[in-house]
Amino acid sequence: MLLPMVGSQTALSGGLPSLFGKTRQALLALLYARADEEHLQESLIQLAGLGRGTVQRELEFLARAGVVRRTVRGRQVYFQANAESPIYAELRGLVVKTAGVADALRTALAPLSGRIRTAFIYGSIAKGAERRGSDVDVMVIGDVSFAETSEALAPAQKAIGREVNPSVYAPADFRAKLAAKHHFLRSVMKREKIFLIGDDRELARLAKK
Repeated sequence: MLLPMVGSQTALSGGLPSLFGKTRQALLALLYARADEEHLQESLIQLAGLGRGTVQRELEFLARAGVVRRTVRGRQVYFQANAESPIYAELRGLVVKTAGVADALRTALAPLSGRIRTAFIYGSIAKGAERRGSDVDVMVIGDVSFAETSEALAPAQKAIGREVNPSVYAPADFRAKLAAKHHFLRSVMKREKIFLIGDDRELARLAKK
């Protein structure tokens, strides 16, 4: 299979642009961001915004490589991320973080980043267990309101086609609730996360102050 070693640290840190060409990036983002869905070939051609022949050749290559599944029903051809591929989990994680849900949310929150200490995705998306229609759970800790956070995330919600549910806390409120053993926050702290702003060290500092 002529794909880069996705599991390498260099590959993961570089993101999709450092691994693949434009066409492959676009198709992997479309297929793996919604890995639980089948995608009609014609729809992928339109969404990718690239030449028909180029997209078809790339899809056939990805199918031969075992990265996607190709299914024919009548005259229609469908493609879907192959969950049985040995690099499925790594590739899906890379897509979600750099070219799918996380990238869209990260961009949406950028105008507020000066007032946000940390923000991250948690729940089924972060765990890699989402289903069709799964919401995207986002926690934001900083000096921002729920209203302005929701407004900032609205374009991203439309772009990714999933409902985004933000939970917004001021740093002092977050610390107080965590110290009071707030069940929801204690549960979130133990779960998988995809950081949009800040990192796990910043989150730990917020929890201890």
